[in-house]
Amino acid sequence: MQLSSLPLLIAAIFGFLWFLVSRLHRRGSLSAVQRNHLALLMGILLIWGLLIGYQSDMGRLDGESFLNLMPGYWLPYVPVVIAVTLMLLLTPLREGLRVLVDETPSHWLSGIHILRILALGTLIKASKGLFPQGFAWFVGGPDMLFGLSAIVLTYMAWAGHLNSRVLLFWHLVGAVAIVLPIAGLMHIFMAEPLFLELFRFPMIMAPALVVPTLVMLNLLVAWRLFEKDIVKQ
Repeated sequence: MQLSSLPLLIAAIFGFLWFLVSRLHRRGSLSAVQRNHLALLMGILLIWGLLIGYQSDMGRLDGESFLNLMPGYWLPYVPVVIAVTLMLLLTPLREGLRVLVDETPSHWLSGIHILRILALGTLIKASKGLFPQGFAWFVGGPDMLFGLSAIVLTYMAWAGHLNSRVLLFWHLVGAVAIVLPIAGLMHIFMAEPLFLELFRFPMIMAPALVVPTLVMLNLLVAWRLFEKDIVKQ
């Protein structure tokens, strides 16, 4: 097994989310039902991540047969489909997510994205010929730059120098920086000789769980800010 920061990254992201949920419930901002629905969503996402990680660790996703399933086109979207489906079906979850964004300091919700600086690791691996070059530079590169921008934006949000529209735009950029190259260049990435490295354990936890979760956090904040802006108008 390779040494990797991904397990710690998963623990940091979901630990942060559970801290937010617990904090809001203790303050009375979240009802017990809303808290439980948010816990359900996080639990299902973690189970998905553990399942796909286990399959990879067992060597079941390591070969041409798996690559022929074109995993780049669907694997990163599984958590998104799960989250959006549950959000549409469960009103307490939807309302809980609104409270989560509204009652959490904006610099906390931007600060978590500083973790995306760790995408530098894929660039280092690519420079050593251990990771697909195109994917590293066109996906990992923008992800790392967005993480760096999170440092500046988090400070500005903490200092009160940003309005909601700037935050909305920034969070949308955070999502587009990942979604656009993946959607537009996946056919190129899949032709790279080392593409399967992306789906070997523990690296598979990045496209299967970590990256989709961070992108969904971007979209969640952008959705809520847009929704509030529409209501004001």
